[in-house]
Amino acid sequence: MKPEQTNALSLLILAGVVTFFLPSIPYGYYILWPFVILTTFIHEMGHGLMALAMGGSFVKLEIFSDASGLAWYRGVDDGVPTALVAAAGLLGPSTAGGFFILAGRSSKGSSRAFLGLSIFMLLSAAIWIRSTFGLVAISSMGLVFLLISRRAEQGVHQFLIQFLGVQMLAETLGRTMEYLFMGSVNVGGETQHSDTGAIAQAVGGPYWMWGAILAVMAVSIFVLSLRRAYRSI
Repeated sequence: MKPEQTNALSLLILAGVVTFFLPSIPYGYYILWPFVILTTFIHEMGHGLMALAMGGSFVKLEIFSDASGLAWYRGVDDGVPTALVAAAGLLGPSTAGGFFILAGRSSKGSSRAFLGLSIFMLLSAAIWIRSTFGLVAISSMGLVFLLISRRAEQGVHQFLIQFLGVQMLAETLGRTMEYLFMGSVNVGGETQHSDTGAIAQAVGGPYWMWGAILAVMAVSIFVLSLRRAYRSI
């Protein structure tokens, strides 16, 4: 393994250790909370962007203080297009996490990733986000990530982007994995179909079957990204 790969892998392991122990220390949960909100943002943007790809329109995005969110879209045909929109949100965090892990292989790549992420978040806030909490939270994180991309010392943004990648993995194996096997969910005080429930309604089959399929896909994305980033492990 090349020295830069060794350094990047060390940062990834360090990010994993920090992620594991943070919930156990005082105020650790509050430190992680912004990253939970970020996962919700990526999840909901997956729905909205796939709706656009399916020929529909992405109306607005709402993110709430309990870390739930809702992407409003219209004009998507029933059946497979609707199922793809639902699946895109579920696979969004794992896809983003895999990208963050790959970006963390180099200081230049991680800096560019933060710059791209900040622009994406700020544009999304301006165009789609309509809830007050979501607008403030996502805009603030976007500005922080912009500052990190421009000002952070070499190696700092590598650790931070790897940390984001590990967080996406933790969310996928934790909160998202649990959500995959729920037929309904409460969002903004209203009960509605979960994403896997929406897939089942659109194309048939039990929601838990689609949950299992998407769980395998989400974990596979991380495995592939790790193998690509560190070919000798």
